[in-house]
Amino acid sequence: MTPAFFSCNQTKESTAHYNDLFFDNLSGEVKKTEETSYQIDNTGKTGTADSCCNSITEYDDKGYRSRQFNKDINGNEKNGQTYISRYNDGKPKEIHFTQNGKLTSTLSGSLDHTGKYGDTRIYDAAGKLEFYYSGITVNDYGKIILMKKFTPDSILQETIINNYTKQIWVGGFIKDNNGKEIFSTTIQLNEKMDPVLVTEIVMTDSLPDITTTRCTYNLYDRTGNWIERNETDEKGAKLKKLKRKITYKNK
Repeated sequence: MTPAFFSCNQTKESTAHYNDLFFDNLSGEVKKTEETSYQIDNTGKTGTADSCCNSITEYDDKGYRSRQFNKDINGNEKNGQTYISRYNDGKPKEIHFTQNGKLTSTLSGSLDHTGKYGDTRIYDAAGKLEFYYSGITVNDYGKIILMKKFTPDSILQETIINNYTKQIWVGGFIKDNNGKEIFSTTIQLNEKMDPVLVTEIVMTDSLPDITTTRCTYNLYDRTGNWIERNETDEKGAKLKKLKRKITYKNK
């Protein structure tokens, strides 16, 4: 699983500021998206919704993410994150992470005198520093392409690299403190810039555990955003159907 800050959406280091709708490849004035997955049987028939989690993302009036969380079939909130405050250019200043509605950790971002990223610190629910990110480098869109994770004692734990096609995240990798790659994601996009092939590799005892998921898009809405897709494994076996409900402003 990628860390919460791995592909965090940011704004460009210039006078041009892009919001999260742009980075999330969403057209129109989107207020909220809700993704629900359904099991698919061997005949291709869609079954009931998964009992685990619906994935919900809410956006503010400027198009920045305000809240992301998962809820189960009974409507109970599971893990989530709330963007408490941002700097004037949209960079996150404070994010609260929750589990079952309870605060688990807080991200506190900082900027240097030029407006570029300083250290980003993660505190536990009691306010104790757990770790921090430093050496943060961004691309022309202000997206993070390199950062290093350190213990409170400034011991290097991980190096995180992100890759992008234009503004869209297409994967990356994590190296441990010895420079050994321990996790990677590679994403191929279609002409609409939506993922069609996702490959994740987790190194376990020096052996790769590879997961490949293919995405086929069935329906798009009038604004051009996808609202239904099927996911299959590398052998073509159907894994699930994902439906996305999109709520637009003033609709």
